[in-house]
Amino acid sequence: MPRIEVEKMLNVFLLRKKRGYSQFELSFLMGQRDFYVRDAEDPTHTLIYSVPFNNIFREIFDCSIEQIVPDITQIDYTIQISVARNESAPVVYKAEKFFKDGRTELLGDLSAERKDVLLQSPSIISEQSVKDWVFHQISTGYFNENKNALQILKDYEKELGSTIRPLFLANALKACKGTKGTPKLTSKKDENGRFVYQKSS
Repeated sequence: MPRIEVEKMLNVFLLRKKRGYSQFELSFLMGQRDFYVRDAEDPTHTLIYSVPFNNIFREIFDCSIEQIVPDITQIDYTIQISVARNESAPVVYKAEKFFKDGRTELLGDLSAERKDVLLQSPSIISEQSVKDWVFHQISTGYFNENKNALQILKDYEKELGSTIRPLFLANALKACKGTKGTPKLTSKKDENGRFVYQKSS
């Protein structure tokens, strides 16, 4: 993997950890398949974050482009990713920075996360509250036009003035199957290759 792609992957890893987003949750907000981020963070996988994701990451994390794509001509360290634990699945990799002055900085451990894992988050909004909000929005016409996951999350958080767990939003959208009296949403990929959600006619 090219140096710039390693830097970008690790920067996004640190940003998502700081925000309390799991691999699945970030994949969901990016509008990608469930295990997209898991594969991107796997040092043995060939998947990288393409350039169009830079602006999506900026919107997700409310950060500058430099926090995602650093100027690698101005750095005084090398990065090493090594196997930290291999005796059981999933394999755990250790990412470290080695500075020219001899200092070492541990960036974190990379490994595959369970889809339903909940990382430490400042959110205090319950899963049922998120589900109720989604059902209400369907009845008000909010989903009459395509909405991607990040749009929905931002709109809800703006209304609340608080954060929500993306996993709870993903589960709420998935529950809208049109069965047992529930409203129905359909999902498809838009022209930018991101999953969007819309009320079924």
